[in-house]
This record gives sequence, structure tokens and C-alpha cells, in this order.
Amino acid sequence: MSASSDLEMLTYYEERASEYDEVYLGKGPAMPDYTRQYINDVAHISCLVAGFGTGQLIDIACGPGFWAPHYARNTERITFLDQSEKVLAECRKRVAALPLAAAPHFIRGNFFNTSLEPSAYDCALAGFLLSHLTRDEEERFFGRLKEILKPQAELLIIDSLWNEERRKHRNKEGLEERTLNDGRRFKVYKRYLAESEFREMLEQRRFFIRQLYVGDVFIAARAECVDNK
Repeated sequence: MSASSDLEMLTYYEERASEYDEVYLGKGPAMPDYTRQYINDVAHISCLVAGFGTGQLIDIACGPGFWAPHYARNTERITFLDQSEKVLAECRKRVAALPLAAAPHFIRGNFFNTSLEPSAYDCALAGFLLSHLTRDEEERFFGRLKEILKPQAELLIIDSLWNEERRKHRNKEGLEERTLNDGRRFKVYKRYLAESEFREMLEQRRFFIRQLYVGDVFIAARAECVDNK
């Protein structure tokens, strides 16, 4: 993506910080008339997340920390990473109410160039990040991820599913217009993955899928890294 596209997407998420969770209720940028499907998928994925996590966890592009209440009790230490200060502020509010084993670590930065300790994390969560990355950026993401994960670390990816229902409302890849509640509009790059592509993406990078959830609008996988090279 171009620098201007990256900046517009960052600005969009900065300004949408307080509205971010609406999509989980089938509102905001969600597909129209799919409220039940969004809520149902969130319920199933929440159960998956509740069984995930151990030791040192990093939540990459954490947003407002929506999934943190589900995995927090399983961890010893959590690092929350996001580029947006406004989004991190929302995350701090949510995390403040959680019974954590240790103080959380918040980092404002881009995953690709933020300084992170190598081989430090037992597990990582990436929610709705991969679908905003180009194929080249996806390759860089997994390379960077393996640098910071311990051997046999676990990964949980949650993202937007491409299927025939999505085809009725969206293009599979490209710039999408997103509108805030106050009417402001932004262009955001989005690339949806079908189940087969999602599986292939993980398997090619030597992540063994232990649990997979394929819903109506979301897809999620819990996978183990079997090769850090």
C-alpha cells in the first residue's frame, strides 16, 4: 500500500476508536442485515479465545482490546501493540478492569518496525490485521512473527471471511469506503480470505491448525508454530 493509504487507514481507526466495537454487534462497517450472524460468530470465537493463551502473550494490532477479557486469565503477562493512541486509550480502559497476573505492557507502534524482544512470546493474537495487509506485507508479517515467538508458540488469528454471502456486499480485495457515525468517510484497504486460502496461509508458514472456526462472517484459527525458521 502507499504511504497515503496507510495514513488514511490509521486516521480512520484513530477516529473510530470509540465506535470500534460496533462491528461485533453487526453495526458500523458490518454487512447490512447481518446482526444475528455477527453476534453468533462473536459468541463462538469468544469460546475459542477463552481457551487460548499462556505465559507471555502479545496482542498485535490489539484495537480496544475486545478479546482480552476472554484470554487474560490464562496469561502471565500481556503486551498490547497498536499504532493508534486513541485506540490504545480505549484498550487501557477495558484492561483496567481485568484481574491480571502482572501489569500489562502497552506499545504504540507498527508491528513491522517496533522493537520487540526476539523469541520472547509464548503466544500471539492477531485480530482483523491480516485482511488489511497486502500479500507482500503478509509474508513480512509471518517472518517478523517467527522472530519474536518462542519455539512451538501458539497463534490465534481472527479475521473476516470471504464467502458467497460476502460477495453480495463487498469486493474480495481493494479499497473499501468506511463511514463514521458523524458521516466522515475514509478509504480502507481490505482483502478477504476464503477458508481454503486461510488454511493455506497458515500451513505454508508451518503453523499447524489445532482449532478452526468458520462462521458466517468471521473465521478464526488456533495454530501452533512447528518451525520458527
